[in-house]
Amino acid sequence: MTQAGSPCVFCAIADGDTSAERVLFRDEHTVAFLDHTAVTPGHTLVIPRAHATDIWDISADAAAAVMRTVHQMAARIRTALHPDGLTLFQANRPAGWQDVFHLHVHLVPRSDGDHLARPWSATVKNGATLAAVRELLA
Repeated sequence: MTQAGSPCVFCAIADGDTSAERVLFRDEHTVAFLDHTAVTPGHTLVIPRAHATDIWDISADAAAAVMRTVHQMAARIRTALHPDGLTLFQANRPAGWQDVFHLHVHLVPRSDGDHLARPWSATVKNGATLAAVRELLA
C-alpha cells in the first residue's frame, strides 16, 4: 500500500501477488522484473520490497540494496543480451518524470543507433553559476 492507502502495483509485485512471470530476481530487500512497457528488449526494473515513494523516502541501507541488485542485473543483461550499452534511469516525483510512486530503477539495454534519444543537450556552465550552486549544496 502507498502512504495514501491506495494499492501500489509495485508492492503487489514485491509481495508476489501479481505479475510473477516477469520476476527475474528476488531477495530479502529487492525485486527485479521485466518492465511490461519495455522500451527495448530486456528493460528491467529494480525496486525495494518495502514501499518507498522516491529517493527522499528510502533509507540509505535500502537504497544500497537496490543498487546492489541493479549491479547484479546489469551483469545478467550484459551476459545474456550483449547490449552495446546500458542506460540507468531513476525518476522522482512528477516534475522528475516519476509515474509509478514506488522507487524504481530502470535498466534499459541499448543498441548503437536505437530509437532512444537523450532528453536534453548538455552545455558547459560558467564558473560563477557553478560556484553559486556549490555554495547552496556545500
